This record gives sequence, C-alpha cells and structure tokens, in this order.
Amino acid sequence: MHSTARAGLLVLLVLHAPFTRAQANAEQAWADSVLTELAEHKQDDARRAADLARRAAHLLERAGDSCKVLHIRSLLANYLDRLGAVDSAAALFLDDRFARIATCPARVQKDYYRFLTNVQLSLGEFGRVDSVCKLAYDQAVSGPLLGTDLSEVRCNHGIAVASMGRLEDAMELFRGAYEEALRHESNENVIQALLNIATIHAMTGELQAARGNYEEVLLLLRKGGFTDRLVSCYQNLGSIHKDLGNLDKAIAYQDSAIALARSSGFMQGEADATKGLAYVLRARSTRNEAFDKLERYLKLYEEILNSDRIKAVTEMREKYETEKKERDNQELRAANLEAALRQERLRRTRNIYLSSGLFVLVGAVGLWSRLRYVHRSRTAIQKEKDISEGLLHNILPEEVAAELKQKGYADVKEFEVATILFSDFKGFTSMSEKLTAAELVAEIDHCFKGFDAIMEEYRIEKIKTIGDAYMAAGGLPVPAHGQPLDVVRAALDMQDFMTDYKGRRQAEGRLFFEMRLGLHTGPVIAGIVGVKKFAYDIWGDTVNTASRMESSGATGRVNISRSTYELIKDEPGLIFTARGLIDAKGKGEMEMWFVERAA
Repeated sequence: MHSTARAGLLVLLVLHAPFTRAQANAEQAWADSVLTELAEHKQDDARRAADLARRAAHLLERAGDSCKVLHIRSLLANYLDRLGAVDSAAALFLDDRFARIATCPARVQKDYYRFLTNVQLSLGEFGRVDSVCKLAYDQAVSGPLLGTDLSEVRCNHGIAVASMGRLEDAMELFRGAYEEALRHESNENVIQALLNIATIHAMTGELQAARGNYEEVLLLLRKGGFTDRLVSCYQNLGSIHKDLGNLDKAIAYQDSAIALARSSGFMQGEADATKGLAYVLRARSTRNEAFDKLERYLKLYEEILNSDRIKAVTEMREKYETEKKERDNQELRAANLEAALRQERLRRTRNIYLSSGLFVLVGAVGLWSRLRYVHRSRTAIQKEKDISEGLLHNILPEEVAAELKQKGYADVKEFEVATILFSDFKGFTSMSEKLTAAELVAEIDHCFKGFDAIMEEYRIEKIKTIGDAYMAAGGLPVPAHGQPLDVVRAALDMQDFMTDYKGRRQAEGRLFFEMRLGLHTGPVIAGIVGVKKFAYDIWGDTVNTASRMESSGATGRVNISRSTYELIKDEPGLIFTARGLIDAKGKGEMEMWFVERAA
C-alpha cells in the first residue's frame, strides 16, 4: 500500500507541474494584454482601468520583467491621477527601479515622462516638470527617444512654464508640440497643442489669433464626431467673438454649444454655454434689470456660501479653543492638588525628621552619597549621549539626524537640482601590490581627509567612499548649500590638493596617486537606507551619469556634463574645453567639457 500511494503521488505531481506552468503562462498572457489595452487607452473607465493595472502589476512583478513593471506602474499612476488620488500616483514614481528607465523601450520611457509630468502638474510642482522634461529632450536628441513623438510632454512642459508666468517660453513649447504632432500625424496631439496656443493668445490679448486657433480645432474635432471638447470649442469661440464685438456670431456659437451639449446629456457643458450666452445677450442689451438682479443674487448666494464656510470653520476653532481651555483648567486643578499633596507629605516628613534626628543625619549622609552617585551617572550618561550624537552627525547630515531623532525615521526626499561629484584614483590596483596594507590605507586616509576639509569649506555633503572612490553631492539636504559652482570649485581644489600631494611624494621618492574626477547635475532622490548602521544615500540616473563623467575623464582634470556646463558656463574665472561627444558606458555618446581656472 505504501509503495502504491507513493506512485500515485508521483503521478499527481507530474500532472500538476505542466498545469502550474500553463496557469502561469495564461496569467502572463492576460497581464500582457491588459498592459497593451491600457497603453493604447482603450479603457475609458479610470476606476476599472486602475483595478486592472493593479492586478496586472502584481502578475508582471512575479514574471520579473522590470520594463513592463515600470510601464504598468506609470499607467496606474495616470489613472490614479485622473481619479484625484494624486499622492498615491506620485508615490508610485518613487520606485528605485525608475532610475533604470533609460534602458527600457521608447514607448515605456515616453509614457513615464508624460504621466510623471501629469502628476507633477496636479501637485503644482512646476519646477520639477521643467527638470523632468529637459531630461526627456536629452534622450530625444541622441538617446532611445530619438524620433519619438514627445508633443504631449512638450504640452505639459508649456503648461508648467505658463503657470510660472513665462508665457513666451510656453508659447514656444506649444508651437514645438504642434509641429512635432503634425510630423507624426497625431491628430489628437495637434488639437491639444492648438488649444494651448489659443489659450496663450487669449491671455495676451491676441484675440484674432486665438479665434483662428479655435476655428482650426473646430474643423479637426468635427471630423472625429462628438466630444466634450467640441462643446467647449463652440463655447470658447462664442466668448472670443463676444470680446471682439461680434455679438451675433457669439450668440450663434453659444447656441450651438447648448444644443450639442443638451442632445448628448453633457450637463456641465450646457450650463457653461448658457452662462456664456447670458453674458453675450447682456452685452447686446445693456438695460436689463432682470439680468442685473439675477447676477446680484448669484453673487450674494456665493457670499452666503462662503460666510457659512467661514462660520463653520470659526465654530470648529472656537470649540477647539473651549475644549483646550477646559483641558488646561483640569491640568491646573490637578497640579494644585499635586502641590497640596506634596506640602502634606513634606509636613509629615519634617515631623518624622524632628523626632528622629540621628536617623535623619545618617539618612542625609546616605542621601548625599546617593546624589553624588546619581550626578556622576548623569554626567557619564550625558557624555555618552554627546558621543552618540557626535557619531550620528558624523554619519548623517545634521538636518536628517534631527529628523531621525524626532520621528524615529527620516523621509525620502526628491531634490530637483543636485550636483554629484565622483573621484577615483588611477593605478590604485598596481599601487596596492607595491605597498603594505597599512601604507595603502594611510595614503587613502591622507587624501580623503583633505577632501573632507574641502567639502566642509564649500558646504557640500559627503555621501560615501567605496574603496578608492569618493562621492559627494551639492544641493542637499539643504538645496541652498553646495550650488553647482561651489561643487566645481571644490573639484578644482581637490585636483590642486592631489597636485601638491604628487609633488611632495615625488620629492620623497615615494609612490603617489593620480585622480580622475567627474560632475553631473540633475534630480536625485535622497534618504536613509536600512534599519541598522544607518547610511544617507542618493539614487537616480543623475548618480549613474556622474559616475560616467568620472570614468570618461582624464587624470588631473575635472570633467563635467552638459547640464553642469549650462549652469556655470558664464562664470568668470573659469575656462572650458569642449570635448565633443564621448562614448560613456551604458549611456551612449554624451557631451563633455573639461573645466579649469583661468590663469
């Protein structure tokens, strides 16, 4: 019986194995089909799309295809953004794996930049949109996004720039998006770019130009059948013609918007167009008491709503203050009671001491000894605490250490502009073969102590050392500290330090190090990793690029990327030597410059 059961179990296992593989293959196929469906925007229901994306993301995680995982997370963030869950959408982009997005196909990268900037626009982080879009353009110049339609990213960039008050720059971006969409024959993106151009024209008072843009959009929208935007386009044309004084045309356009919205059940569009029509009719017939009274009523009604909101907030605040006063009174009564109890205890103790003098004297001597012991203990504890805090500040930035002590953890933060410095000793391996371990460590320690002093002078954050490599970053955790120019000057000081070091070692007939050094500026994420042996670290493609600047550099020189060069190129006292396009491992060809001080 035992051998028979074992044989039966073996048969079941053999049958189960292909079934499990078949199930896994079916799940993978389903997840891939969902990814394709969502990437092609075939799902209009944002809530259902988000649910599908979550399930597909779970299956793709198990499959281990990182690019598909990043793509589905980008799409999920888009749908969460549309549902109003902006914080949840933003959290999805904090995944460390997005640092490797440049290795994914162009479609994945395009959706990443598009949806990330959508979320940042929803959060009002216009400066970050500016930075992210510039990274996308760099990839489109010579990277994997070359030839990709980035008109949607350019439109998001234009919206961010316009929100910061730079209307001329925004117009240039929208026009670039329009031309790019035309080249790629993307009708939808052409419409979006034209609507943005019309908005800028209207904001700057160029109403005829705005009218022309809306009429062009109207022709394109009519070809695609009804959309909410068709109603809005009619309404906007009505408003433009009203401002131009063409009241009959304005009425006709608003009537068309109302009729179209009513026939399709688009209630919000009908309401907006009706309001627009009312103002056109008011402009044509200025003596209209009924209109004036209705407008006054609406304004009063809005003020009443606002006053009710203010009243509700005030009542909540007053309730809070009343409860706070009551808590304070209770605490005061409790304190008074505690004081009365202490007085009673003191009185009783005093009577006991008066009747037991000798006992009190002996007790006092013991108490004095105890107090001296406690004082010494507290002094020792404080000394240990000072040592611990000193070590903590030596390991972590002061601001991060303070946050860690206060909350027990430190938040991961994103910095839009950070300048990363990497250095590496040339010939380290050959020197390690010629020096004893103690001599080798002493040489490295001497150099790194010099570098640490330079970092402290320029208020640059040392991140870590890895063997003979030294890594530091300016612009974090305090963005005002370690600006790009400061990091460049620190890098030049480091090379000066190494030149002096080399001269002294040569004079003594000793071996010496030479150093390559590279810089790159861009966005990074910074924070504490692990729960033991805390380490403040930084992540992002900016870090990888800075490392490539170092490895592509030359000994005794400071090699910088285009982004760093653009920030300091007009600084007097510096000389730049263009190196052209240099092939950087894993990054392709990149523009680089050597920087040095003017004689």
